[in-house]
Amino acid sequence: MSPFRLAFKNLWHLNAQIATCYACKNQCKNEVLTRFALSLTAHPRLVSSPAVEDALRGQSDRFRKFSWPILILSAVLTMGLVADLAFVDTPVFHTDLADFAPDSESADAHDRISEHFSNETRPMFVHVTRDDGGNVLDMASLNLMDSHLDIVQNESEMMQGVVKDWITAPSILQLALDEEADGIELSEIESWEEMLNLVIDVNESDCPGDVSKQREVAQFILDGMLHKDFDGSEICLWIQTNSEEGSATVSASSTLWILEIDPDLPSEERKAKQDQLRDVFQQLSDDSDLNYGVASLDLISHDIDEGTFDNLATLIFLAVIVVVLLLAISFRSVKGVVFPLVGLSSALIWTYGILNMFGTRFTALEVAVAPLVLGLGIDYSIHLQRRYNSFKKDISDSAESWLASCGKLSTPLGLAVITTVAAFLANIISPLPPLETFGIALAVGVLSAFINATIVVGALHVVIDSSKDKVPAEPIRMPRLSKKIVDLQRSQQALVLIVALIISGLSIIGAMGLETEFDLTDFLDDEMEIMEVREDLDTSYESAGWKVVYVLMEPAESNDEIDSDYELLKQLRVIDSSLANNYDVVGGGGEGNPSYEGPYNVLYDAVDNDLKFGEKYGMVVTGDKLDRQNASRFDLGAALLNLSQNNSIADPFTGESWADRVAQTVSMEDDKIQYIRLEVRVDASTSSDSSRVVTWFEEELGDEDDLTKVRGKLSGIANVYVTGDLVALQNVLDGLNSSQLSSTAISFIVS
Repeated sequence: MSPFRLAFKNLWHLNAQIATCYACKNQCKNEVLTRFALSLTAHPRLVSSPAVEDALRGQSDRFRKFSWPILILSAVLTMGLVADLAFVDTPVFHTDLADFAPDSESADAHDRISEHFSNETRPMFVHVTRDDGGNVLDMASLNLMDSHLDIVQNESEMMQGVVKDWITAPSILQLALDEEADGIELSEIESWEEMLNLVIDVNESDCPGDVSKQREVAQFILDGMLHKDFDGSEICLWIQTNSEEGSATVSASSTLWILEIDPDLPSEERKAKQDQLRDVFQQLSDDSDLNYGVASLDLISHDIDEGTFDNLATLIFLAVIVVVLLLAISFRSVKGVVFPLVGLSSALIWTYGILNMFGTRFTALEVAVAPLVLGLGIDYSIHLQRRYNSFKKDISDSAESWLASCGKLSTPLGLAVITTVAAFLANIISPLPPLETFGIALAVGVLSAFINATIVVGALHVVIDSSKDKVPAEPIRMPRLSKKIVDLQRSQQALVLIVALIISGLSIIGAMGLETEFDLTDFLDDEMEIMEVREDLDTSYESAGWKVVYVLMEPAESNDEIDSDYELLKQLRVIDSSLANNYDVVGGGGEGNPSYEGPYNVLYDAVDNDLKFGEKYGMVVTGDKLDRQNASRFDLGAALLNLSQNNSIADPFTGESWADRVAQTVSMEDDKIQYIRLEVRVDASTSSDSSRVVTWFEEELGDEDDLTKVRGKLSGIANVYVTGDLVALQNVLDGLNSSQLSSTAISFIVS
């Protein structure tokens, strides 16, 4: 009969005895447990520790002989890795959203199609307020802003033109003066009344924004550049009374500058230059009554990377303090603290050094590797050293005592290491590269800690310990507390089980309601300046700190162009209408004017500004919609080709020409449309907002099989994709969810 079957047979018979012996129930229980344990331990195949222990103890002479070489080799390896980390190839942390984004069809399409356009917009937001909280739009403040803008523009030029477009209150007003007042400088204007008299005809104008040729410009300024407390009632009254009554002053407690950073700059250079610009704004804030708060995704990444080393050092310092305290309490001896600390320190150096040698791309996640390795490694050290001290009382030889302790703990520590490493390595199936790296780093760390705790620390004991050493202090025990806990468990078994089940059930219910969130700001302290600026942006503007979603189109199948002009125009009009009704789009919602750039609104503005241009290419604006007027003359490619050669100003707040706008949204070969890019500004502050926005885009575009949606209508004409940072963020969230499920399942199976 197998040992397991024999043990459980004895357990079955003894349980039968207990059932008929209520008077001596506790005594019988003890007898049951004793017999059961004896049945298990009596068979050599069940408990391998004695065999392993004997085998290892037989290697004590060899271990004693190789202890010095082990320590020398460990020291050389550790110092070599320290030199590599500190002087040869110091690791750099990268925490961009792109580093977390997994591979996907939309990401591949984005990389493929984006080659035909400039890189994505990289806005830097500057939140402008007055120190006294007053009106930032009075002419004195605007003149001061204008002088500061000159300083920042000069700094930008010294940095090879890091800012490509300036969307600011003073630059917009100066552009109006350039067009309507023969280029009078804003600094010469003393009042809003003077400003308006120079740029508009009061007798032929309504309240500003009502009759703008590009109404989305006015909507964008109201939603994204002026504080929610903006008051323009006085200027409207002044215009309506033909400048005879009241004042034309407008007021707001803050305004937002949007600086479009050169997207073609390398990521690290772009971050560094934005940080330099932030320093310039900080100096301007210190020297004037205006305050400039700066934020951008690049600056968030920059601050994460800059703070990573500090966070890593702080975490290691705190973890080491905890380790030292625990070791001191456990062993109450210098060796009991120093030896494991040497092993744990070496394990950390090995972990980061090995990863760095293999060219690992570090992110902020790797900061968490150090405390986890220390926390797991100290467990191995405590168990081994306590067992070593126990053996040392009877075995004077340090090598034999250490190997005996390793043999005694071979099964529990071996299984602990295997299951822990397997759990961490389960992350290698994650679609997120940083999570895969994190899992590998932890696995390397656990193995390094185990090797150091067993071999290196053991060699230290063999080399330094002596048979004349005094007996180690007894470990601290708490027998009374342990007895009370055990007595409570025995006397209240049913209650303990019920409470455990209730807590487990509530935990499951709570876990079902968990929502995975991810944002780069999760890696930053809420008290940091950039986080406070982001909070100000969220609370001050209807749409601020917006992100961009791209809708990309390429020829379907083997086509070399996107043809079927009329169907393309209709579907672009559908997208335009959908964006106008979406409150998540900047300027959208109800009768809103969505802030986005695409071939539809470029053509709409061109036809609306010049009726002859529309007639030439068979298009007309009717009822706020761009439509085909004459089928024989209708040609989208030819119209866009014409605009691509027009260098007159087309955008009233960036100063971009028609050629610039076309280049940003259409890639052409002669008059053939090859690729289309729609750049849509959306307001999404949280992960749930991002998920909702991306889902909306996908549902609006539909599938190719759904002939009622855009993708279905353009099937065989163009392939349509949704991409951008927001989509990448959603892919990260999906990857996190799938990684959680798969890694947990693998860990359970291995365990």
